[in-house]
Parts: sequence; structure tokens; C-alpha cells
Amino acid sequence: MIDLKPLLSPKSVAVIGASPNVGSLRGRIVRVLNCHNFNGKIYPVSRSHKDIFGEPAFSSILDVPEIVELAVLIIPAEYVLQTLEDCHKAGVKAALILSSGFAEDSTSVGNDLQVQLSAFADRTEMLISGPNSEGFVNTENKLCPTFSPTVDGEDISLSPPWTAKGRVAAIAQSGGMGFAFFDRARPKHLPFSHVITTGNEACIESLDYVEYLIDTDQADVFLLFMEDVKTPSKLLLVAEKALVAGKPIIVTKIGRSDAGARAAASHTASLAGSYTAYKTVFDEYGIIEGEDIEEMVDIASGFIYFGDRLPEGNRVGIFTASGGGGGWMADSCGAHGLDVPILDPKTRKEIDQYLPSYGTSQNPVDGTAGVVREVGYANISRMIASANNVDTVITIASTMVPHKIVEEEILLTKLSRETQKPVMIWSYTLPHDASSKTLAAAGLPLFTNVRNCTRTISLMQQYKEKQKSLLKDKVQNENKLGNISALEEEIRRQEANITEFHSMEILHQYDIPVNPGILVNDAESVVKAAERLNYPVALKIQSADIPHKSSAGGVALNLTGKDEVVTSFNTIIQNIKNNKPKASIDGILVQKMVEPGLEVILGITNKDGFGPILMVGFGGTGVEANRDVAFALCPVTPKKCENLLGALKGSILLDKKRYDLPALVRLMTTLSSFAISVQHLISEIDLNPVILHSPGNGISVVDALMVKFDETSER
Repeated sequence: MIDLKPLLSPKSVAVIGASPNVGSLRGRIVRVLNCHNFNGKIYPVSRSHKDIFGEPAFSSILDVPEIVELAVLIIPAEYVLQTLEDCHKAGVKAALILSSGFAEDSTSVGNDLQVQLSAFADRTEMLISGPNSEGFVNTENKLCPTFSPTVDGEDISLSPPWTAKGRVAAIAQSGGMGFAFFDRARPKHLPFSHVITTGNEACIESLDYVEYLIDTDQADVFLLFMEDVKTPSKLLLVAEKALVAGKPIIVTKIGRSDAGARAAASHTASLAGSYTAYKTVFDEYGIIEGEDIEEMVDIASGFIYFGDRLPEGNRVGIFTASGGGGGWMADSCGAHGLDVPILDPKTRKEIDQYLPSYGTSQNPVDGTAGVVREVGYANISRMIASANNVDTVITIASTMVPHKIVEEEILLTKLSRETQKPVMIWSYTLPHDASSKTLAAAGLPLFTNVRNCTRTISLMQQYKEKQKSLLKDKVQNENKLGNISALEEEIRRQEANITEFHSMEILHQYDIPVNPGILVNDAESVVKAAERLNYPVALKIQSADIPHKSSAGGVALNLTGKDEVVTSFNTIIQNIKNNKPKASIDGILVQKMVEPGLEVILGITNKDGFGPILMVGFGGTGVEANRDVAFALCPVTPKKCENLLGALKGSILLDKKRYDLPALVRLMTTLSSFAISVQHLISEIDLNPVILHSPGNGISVVDALMVKFDETSER
């Protein structure tokens, strides 16, 4: 962990480039710093002004009379490096660079400046945030080195006046989006510890901030606006750390296009574009993806108030004074995998004594406006929470008129503190600020969106399950071979695209059940090989230059006699001369045709820095068109394999009475282990098709392709 205290919690700050002109960003940042009662010292540094907002300005950081912990630079990019050198001489420990004109610039000059900036940080060990940043907010210290209008004003409160159950940290590469989270959460009075915008991340990455705030326990929920991850291994480390600590990461990932995958050699790499790798990591470690700012803020509110009491299951009890609202909420529950059961008789009996004849206690509990007025939201919610077949309560209210909510503040606070089950409030009218404040102070999340409410509950329940399974899913990578070095030597001898014949040989040494074959180069040898293997056979061209053999006319199947074999051999040779005249040919592989069965594909992609990722789906030549595939980080457990198979759209076809599913699971775990063993050498693996036979008869790997890393390039 990088110690970011001098950057995020300094005792003194210098603003280099400060101005008294509040119409400029250089003036606004000084005003924002001064209007939130930061308890440290602020030093304006300016070559143009002697006095800024009544405080003396210094012409250089070297003239400041004390050692400053944090320097904020808002000066032209060409002066940044020399100014940083002065900061280093002056003993400054951290720098926040708001200046633009670095790698985001389209010219080579900007990129060169950023390279020099990174080198400076490495040499001096100065903490540098940015460049091209909008700054940050530390609400505890009331420190706001930013020009964001969301915190510009003495009347703007950084934190609610009450003690909050938890704190949100918003971290974004985009300055506008980072402060947008804070701004959108303000009507909900959601407590934030930090808003941090990271800009170009020349030196410190978003994940460094997340890790620091986890380790120092300064945040409980994270909202991330993520454009890219510069160090993928760091995402794995921080994601696991967050899950273990029970501090959810809610993220929106920008740049989901997988256009670059079109150039991939294997089906697996074509299907597993860059976003798929991110999504696989997110799924593995319970990172929650949000679609928009409002949804992400809503999800965060659920975890902030009930992250310490996540739902034990998916059963929801609903209380409403609006029958239509209750039905709408029940439908939304169903759409998000939540159950709305009829309440148990004991609970219904307790509720029924307060209901009129036209009310109902089944679930949703329709209490009518009279029950709300006489009994109250808190009391009925408490009764529903006591039901033994309810895991979460949703209370539907109209909060436009605040008097009932405000009247129940003590009871609602008691409910929030004492219940062991989350209680969510959905308002079908726009909330009055007094209602929002009362519910936030009481510790109850308030939603105005039906879908966001039910999705939050579903995600909270899934997050709890993910935490439970984290340790169970941890597996140690055990090489099936006592000595992997022989395999490594074999792989290194091969071309970049390892042909099926050589791929099969390598996989066979790792106890993967491949379909053996014989490599031949003339018509006489092909006949002998076919007779030796016994008809019917298949012929396949073998060339590192032809990873997709069928499309090049290099495959013939179900050949049953000598004449067919010879004719097909000659046809394949001619097809390759016509279609791939420059290809280097190793020969033609003769294989025994296997018994028919269900075709699946297994693959490995290892291109995005997250390590090998296993893919499984329904195989054949149409796999890219069907795209019915699922992914998981390697290594995988048998249980994870079963979950992946169940996630396929066509999973109903995987009937254990018809097919040897245990053999498929064994192959998945073995391939996963193999991929871990050779991850420094292999970037892609395709086993397609893999034929799944009847129970007890195993599987057959009919075709295989492996692709090596370019050992001359950096990975």
C-alpha cells in the first residue's frame, strides 16, 4: 500500500499559480479551499500577485516559510517539471497537478512531458496526483483542493451533521464524473469521506486510492468511474481486499467495445474482448457494475446503511398504502430474482389487528393511508421484518409531505438500529428535503426508482453470497506434472500459432483427453495412417499460418475408404495452394472420427494482464455467431465449473442423464491448471469442438489450437 496521507490529509497546502480572480480556475480553487474551514495552513504562490484574498502571496514555493506537505499546481504544463523540482528542494511531500497539456494532448510534446513527470516521481518518491485532474475533497479534514462548482460555496455542506453508519468514496479518472457522484448524492444526504479525481494517472492510479482507503478504514463503499486499469494485477489484489473487508466497489467501466478482438487467432480470443476480461474479474470479486449515476448512488445507499446486515436470502416483505405501488414493486422484485412470499401466519395475525377489512396482510401488505396515519411506517415495517420468511423489507411511502416521516423520526431510527434485516424506503412521490434528511439521519436508504430499489436488494444478497464463497473458491494451483519444464521447452520450440498436432501432443502430456492422430505428407502415408487408425477418419491441414482450417478448405470428415482418403488428401493440398499459397505446411493430420455427441468449446484467453481466463460454451463452427459462452478466472473449482455451465443460455441441453458432465468438469479444471502453469508462454487456447459423450464414456477433444506470446514484446 502507498501511504497517501501527505496527499489526502496534509497539514499545509500551497497553491502554485494562485490568483485573486474568482472568474478563473486559479482563483476559484483558492476560494474553494478557504470556504470550508480547512484546519491547516494555505499558502498562495504567485509571481503576479503580492496579496490574494487578504493573504500574502509568495513568488516561489522556495519562499514559503515552512515545509509544505501538499503543493497544488495550476500552471501551464511546460512549467510543471521545473516547479516540481523546486517543490522537491523545499521538502514538499506530495503534489496535485491540475494542469492539462500532458498525455491527453494529441501532440508528442504532451506525452513526453508525462513520461518525464513519471520519471521525476520515481526519482524523488514524491506523491503526484494527476495531471489533468480536477482535484479532490477530504470531507473529514474539510480539505477541497478543487475548482469543482459542486463544492464552491460556504453554504455547501461537505458532510451531514449526524454521525453516519458508513462513508462513500467516489474515485474517477474523469473530474466531472467524480464530482457528479457527490452532487447526485447530495439530495439523499449520503455521507462521503472523499471525492478523488485522478486525471491521467501518471504516477498514482485509482486503485492505489481504493487500497489506501480500505487499509486505513476511511471508506466503506466505493463509487468508481473507470476508463482503464494501468496495472491489471492491482485490480485483482484490491478487488479481493475489498471483498474480504466487506467494502463494495460499484463501478461503471467506460470503453466496452471489443473491436480489437477481430484480429484474434482463436475463437476464444475473438469472443473474449477486453471488456469481457474486466467483467470476469468483476464477477469473481463481487464488483458491482452500474449503468448510470443515479443507480450507482442508490446502490451505494443500500450498502452504506445495511452493509453490516446484508440480506440472508432473496425473500422480500412489502408494506404499502398504495395497492398499485405494492403490485409494481412486487413485479420489480420478480424481475430481479426476488421472492415476495405470503407472510407466515403469526406475522399476519399481528398485522391484521390494525388493518381494515379492505386491507390485506398477505404480501404486499396493503395497509391503506389510515394505517399509516394511526400505526405508522416504522411499526408495520418492524412487524414485517419479524416474519420468519422475510429477508428484506420494502416500505412504500409518499414523502412529498414530510410531516409523517418527521413525526416518526425516533421510531424510524430505532427500527434502523435494531432490525437485523435491511429496510428500504421507496417514495412514489418526489421527496421533500425534510423527509430525505430524516430518513438519512435515521439510517434508512430512500429510493425514488423502483428498479434501483429491487436491484440494490438483489445485489446486496448476491454480495453476501460472494463473500461466503470467496474462501471456498480459493484453490491452489497444483501442476499435474511433477516437472513442467519439459512442456515449456516443447512450447518454446513451436511457432506462434501452435498447430493442432503439436497442441494435442502438449495437452496429452498434461493428461487432457485429446483425440490422437498421425501426421503425414503424401498420399501413400495418408492411406497407411487411415488403415492403422481404422476408418472412418478425418484429414486436417497442419500449418501455423492457418489457424482456421475449415475456412481455408483444409478439412475433410467421415472418410470411409482408401479412394475417399486419397481424393480428399489431394483436394486439401489443392485448396491450400489456391487459398493460402504462402502458408508453410507441416503436413496433414489423420484422425479417427469419434462417436457423435454434444459439441462444446473450451478456451483460455490470457491477454489483458489478469492471468488466464477460462471460457466454456457450445462449440462448433458457429460459436462466434451464437456467443453462448461464460467466463471465469483461472484456476477454477468444480463448483465454479458447474456454475459456469448453468449460466449458459442453452444449459438445458447439458443433461447429466445424456452426457458425461463430470468428465467435462474435470477437463475444465485440468485445462485451467494447465493455463496457470504456462501463463507466461501461452496467450490463447482453443479446444473446439470438445465432444461430450454419454455418462461414463467421457469426452473427446477433437481439435486444438494454442497461441504463444510474442516473446520479443512486453506483456
